[in-house]
Amino acid sequence: MIDIPTANDFFISGKELFDFSWEIVAKLLGDIDDAEYYGENSEEVSDSYWAAAKRRLTTALSITQQGVELILKGKIAEISPYLLIVDPPSKWPSPYDGKAVSFLDFRTVDAQDLIRVIDTFADEPMPSDFVEQFHQLREKRNRIMHSVDKKLVVNVTEVVESLLFMHKSLFPEENWASVRLRFLDVSPESELGANEYSRNIVCREISLVIELLKPSKVKTYLGIDKKQRRYICPACYDEANKDQGFEYYLAVLKPKGPDSNKLYCPICNSTHTVVRQICKEKNCPGNVMSEEGYCLTCCGDSLVSQR
Repeated sequence: MIDIPTANDFFISGKELFDFSWEIVAKLLGDIDDAEYYGENSEEVSDSYWAAAKRRLTTALSITQQGVELILKGKIAEISPYLLIVDPPSKWPSPYDGKAVSFLDFRTVDAQDLIRVIDTFADEPMPSDFVEQFHQLREKRNRIMHSVDKKLVVNVTEVVESLLFMHKSLFPEENWASVRLRFLDVSPESELGANEYSRNIVCREISLVIELLKPSKVKTYLGIDKKQRRYICPACYDEANKDQGFEYYLAVLKPKGPDSNKLYCPICNSTHTVVRQICKEKNCPGNVMSEEGYCLTCCGDSLVSQR
């Protein structure tokens, strides 16, 4: 047999769809955040804007679900790719016609049976909260794809939370912002030199999502306290294109405290050592500096007495 897929083949394809879905909602969030640039008040146009965006939001939700299904197939392929084949042998492609049989010619497991296969053969079943969310998302996707449901309501928060929940459930060791950054670095636009802005793009997207989500969701999916004072990440600052400035405050002290010298960033998913010294820039309250000597509140490069 040829063309046998690996688990990673499915995982990559599923994450690509997550990235596509994310790009749709990130652009919507970015555009309404730029309402003033277009001469509009975002609060005044909010209802009409999101009503006009309904088809894009439902498409993004559908793409997210499709990505989940591919990733679940990958989890089955980790056990054995042959578990994905569902037709009886009588319906299999013939191995006697002189050509190699391709895996692509077999019908694979239906979406409704994916979790059942995993729970039957995997060492551990899928978590109950994931199963519930999966079926709810699948039901909504079916309503989107197979009918015209004028009563169906899908909002941007739901799409963002669904994507982040699914990614974290399926890849608990990964950080979504880091995954998004990698996709931008290999995007078609990167071939045109646009990858020098990828750090700026992801920082802006995550900033908008932090404002969108409740503190508990920000903590769950991004690993930071929304109510805690945030600072510029020195690694992101160094990697970013600063031609038009860079003012994304996303990193937090961990542990929180006046003597803490560790700063966690949800973009690069890393902890950075900082220096606790007072910034001497006028009117800057900052006392968290990068090891290179600039303030992570105002980005001034002068230090004075240590606290």
